[in-house]
Parts: sequence; structure tokens; C-alpha cells
Amino acid sequence: MRYFLFFLFFFFNTNFSYCNENSAIVLMYHRFNQNEHPDTNISSATFEKQMKYLKENNFNVLPLSTLIPFFNKKIKLPEKSVFITVDDAYKSVYDYAYPVLKKYNFPFSIFVSTKFVSNDKNSDFMSWKELKSLSDENVEILNHTERHKKLINLEKSEIKEEFVIAEEKIFKNIGKIIKITSYPYGESNLKVEDIVKELNFNLAFSQHSSPIHISHNRLRLARFALNDEYGKLKRFKKIVNTKPLLLENFELLEKKLEIGFLKIKFESSVPSNQISCYINGGANLKKTENGNTSTLKILNLKKQRYRLNCTHISNEKNLFWFGKMIIITNDSIFF
Repeated sequence: MRYFLFFLFFFFNTNFSYCNENSAIVLMYHRFNQNEHPDTNISSATFEKQMKYLKENNFNVLPLSTLIPFFNKKIKLPEKSVFITVDDAYKSVYDYAYPVLKKYNFPFSIFVSTKFVSNDKNSDFMSWKELKSLSDENVEILNHTERHKKLINLEKSEIKEEFVIAEEKIFKNIGKIIKITSYPYGESNLKVEDIVKELNFNLAFSQHSSPIHISHNRLRLARFALNDEYGKLKRFKKIVNTKPLLLENFELLEKKLEIGFLKIKFESSVPSNQISCYINGGANLKKTENGNTSTLKILNLKKQRYRLNCTHISNEKNLFWFGKMIIITNDSIFF
């Protein structure tokens, strides 16, 4: 089946390896002041510093729905465009993040897994009443599926049901629908994306780190995940000032699923020795350089998701970033 093949769907300009125009930064948060969840939590103090930096440095914080006409090539984004997203609709968003965002008059979006919305005062999640009050303040309430399941493990009918039930509940309780979604755990494949297209979603977000660019796949968009460990102001400043590194002519040279091995080649007008590449999750990456061509040997891949990042620092000390998620299953590697 075609879903069990290896897919490389990169849509890049052919003449540039990095580009200042037609790009933006999308930020992703989850919990606020919930120290018992360090992987997804950020403190109000750190979050306040981040938002203050955006305001004082004249960043254009825009509603996420602005990206729909942008990807339809009907508008251009202003320089220094930033979008703020929050996944899962935890109550701490309402209690701690919203007051900060309201203070700075910043729009933001919440991706809701609708099964978990609750009126229980002891619940970790917001109620529909709270979500509706945010929507009335122009916060965008968006589809994050019904049950927050790993979609790539579901049958097509189940995937469709996840999105349809969530959309029905959002419309019933919020009164409007914006056709943007984010994948639970950031995981998708062509089977999932076929359903997303069938349901007429305009945009879909993953969870790998990269600026977004007009040339990127609109159903596999990147976001920078922020928590207390990776959200300190010094790193935050680098993230929101980063531009996309555009790479060309990706080619799969070799794969051996049984031993977790992958060999990839790509080109760039930036010399290969000026590009650094990394992968997380315990995998090993070896990069060889030949002029403007880079070859990556990735070893020790397990059945999980990985984030591949490549960066370039220009002579002016500007940071350019490329990121992709790699998903390994029993019989496939999916980019």
C-alpha cells in the first residue's frame, strides 16, 4: 500500500536556500504553572517575559486564521509575524495564559480535544462555558480531534469520526468553525492527510520545530514547542527571529527498516559545511559534505517519532532553520 512507502514531500523554491520573505513563526504551548508536568509546562513569569519581548520589539502577533489567505496567496504577511497556539485546552490556559495575552492584546488559538472538555471544577480541562467566553473575546477555538488518539494507528473511518465529532461539538458550543486543525502528538501520514483534505481543512499543524514558509506543505506545518526548559528568554529571542532554511532535491538513497537505518541526500546554495543537522530521540546522525550537497546517515531509529533539524548561521549572525518530523512504524518511514 502507498501508505507503507517512504514519502518525502518537500515543496521548496528552487533558487534559494534561505529566504526572509513569506515566512512566520508559530509558537505552541500546553500548560501554565503546572510544574508537575515539566515537559509541557511553562510558568506565568517566563510566559510574561516572552510576551513582553514580542510587544516591546514590535512583532506582529496575528490570528492563526490569517494563514489561510496567506497560503492561498491572497495576502502577504508583515515582517516579524508570530502566531500563538495552545494545545489541549487545559484550565491553566484560562487561569494564567489568557490574562497575560489579554494584557498585551495578543490574539491566540486553542486546539481542543472535545471529549475532555468538562464542567467538573476538579477537571484539568476547561468547560465549554469558559471556551465560549474566550471565543467571544476573539480567541480561535480549533479542532484537535475528539479523543486525542494517535491518528496514524486508526482506520480511515475512525480518523474521519475523530474530526467530525469534534467539529460538531465545537459548532454546537461555540457557534462557528474555522477549518484549521492540529494533529495529536503532531503525527500524520498520507492516510490521515487524505481525510483532512476530504473534510476541507485549510491548514494542519504538526509538532516539529521550524519557521513556516509559503512553500511549505500546508497540511504539515511546523510549530516551536515551548516549556520552562526550552522557553527561557535567550532561546525565545532566537526562535522568534529565526528564518526558514530552504533545502532542495531531497533524495532517499537507502533505507533499512529492520536495523533502523536511513540515508538521505539534499542540496543547498549554502555550502554543506555551513549547515549543521541534528536528530533527537536517541538516534545517531552522521553528515558528509560535498560542496553544496549534504548526505545524512541516520542510525539507531526506533519505532517512534523524531525531529530532524538543520540550521545555518549567516555571516550577519542570523539563524536559518529547517525542521521535519520523521515517524517510524513497523513497516514505514514517513516524513
